[in-house]
Amino acid sequence: MRKVLTRLAALLVTSSAMAQEVAPPERCEYGEPHASAPAELSQFGFLIGDYKITLHAWQGDKWSPPQPGVTARWNGYYGLGGMAIVDEWFHPDPAQQADSPRGINVRMYDPEAEEWDMMWVATGAHQVQDLRAKVIDGVLTMWQVYPERPDFRAEFEVTDPDHWARIAYTLGEDGEWVKTFKLAATRIPCSE
Repeated sequence: MRKVLTRLAALLVTSSAMAQEVAPPERCEYGEPHASAPAELSQFGFLIGDYKITLHAWQGDKWSPPQPGVTARWNGYYGLGGMAIVDEWFHPDPAQQADSPRGINVRMYDPEAEEWDMMWVATGAHQVQDLRAKVIDGVLTMWQVYPERPDFRAEFEVTDPDHWARIAYTLGEDGEWVKTFKLAATRIPCSE
């Protein structure tokens, strides 16, 4: 009986640690694209909304289970009068830690270059990162221009209207891209 109670207690503690409180969206008005915005704005349209993010490490042949006890928050909306997509990152979710580290990204499509220009700034980083993205072989792919980071890239994978993932890669010794971690997003519905 003691073993059963010990296992039950361990299961309850584990379940409590893994069950994540999710704060309701602060806003459910995400704006709209400007009438003269480039059509490519829709390439990052999956970011519009509020998402719970779980973190997963690549284990060589599969993704790890979600990192226990922590979720991040990612939300996106149309900014600059609908000419850009602005997305915010919180890790962990402010419902878990009110003063959590956070960052913001402004994504604008450059029709001349046929790619995305993005600027990322975060608390604690004290530096703006210059990123780019474009669809390569049918996959929305992102890389960092400044500070130069040639061993990094990320790809976005949209599963359905409520789920997407950002998969990070590093350059392996053999010159091939190797998966490192995944940020898996699940939409947080707006409360009625």
